Amino acid sequence: MPEIEEDCLHCEINDLVQDFIERHKTTNLPDLMAKVTESLVDVILLGPKEEWGNLLADALTNIGHIYLEKSGAVESETAH
Repeated sequence: MPEIEEDCLHCEINDLVQDFIERHKTTNLPDLMAKVTESLVDVILLGPKEEWGNLLADALTNIGHIYLEKSGAVESETAH
């Protein structure tokens, strides 16, 4: 599987979400988060079935860590 440039992928996803918000004139964040979460689950299910639990755990760990970094609760370890 080719390596994904993570720093660009999240920017592209954010751009798509922002475009969606502008097109649909919505600020219903719970609904929007549900749609993004469904996409994340679809990505998890691309992996081997025996890894789904680990991939879900990794996703939840990453969500928590990135939230803490971006909210300023911990020092950021990423440059992007």
